[in-house]
Amino acid sequence: MKAIIWKDWLLCRRQKTFWLLGAIMEAITLTYIIGFILWLGTEHTLLVFMMFGPMVAYLSPILTVGTSYPNDNAHTLSMNKPLRTDGTVETMRCSGRPMAQYLLAKSAMPMLLGLSLLLPPVLYCLYGGALTLHDLVSPEMLYTLLTVLALTFTNEQVILASHATTSGTINIPIFLTAIPMMCFMVLSMFISPWVALLVMIAVGLLALTVSVIHSRHSYPTTFRRLS
Repeated sequence: MKAIIWKDWLLCRRQKTFWLLGAIMEAITLTYIIGFILWLGTEHTLLVFMMFGPMVAYLSPILTVGTSYPNDNAHTLSMNKPLRTDGTVETMRCSGRPMAQYLLAKSAMPMLLGLSLLLPPVLYCLYGGALTLHDLVSPEMLYTLLTVLALTFTNEQVILASHATTSGTINIPIFLTAIPMMCFMVLSMFISPWVALLVMIAVGLLALTVSVIHSRHSYPTTFRRLS
């Protein structure tokens, strides 16, 4: 797992589009969160973070899609550019290790990126007084943190399961992941943070279960030990 995470980091570090798009997405995230807090008032800061947590979870798998298709065509505007994997899946199959390790390792970089996108707004609100240290352990912020982790993991599994062959077909799972983003952005405004927290935990566990079942179906030999 460490080797996969390190390789994904090297792939991201070497891609100029990753840093450019990352800076743009960070600016968008910061602008939306701070803008809505200024608009609604600091008394609604926690609600704003709950509402925009799913947006952060939507952006991070898109930014790291190049780790699954590292031939630099994943972020191109052309719809017919071929996408090519790096052979990591086949290597994991041949090693006899559980495919769940691969799924968790490939999701680590997007989840870490999601936390990185969330950190600047939190620090800014702490500096400006819109958040307190006590707020950081509130159920609303716990929900926001878990949303970034669990929903990012879920969205990453959708992208990994797509098996896209061109830069056009990768847009289909990206559009699909916008559905849970919108659902949870709306959900956070109508239910209590504790209920939302339980729902997000259930979604994360469901995504993990579906990923394992899918990997067993797609890569059956992965779960057999080498004799």
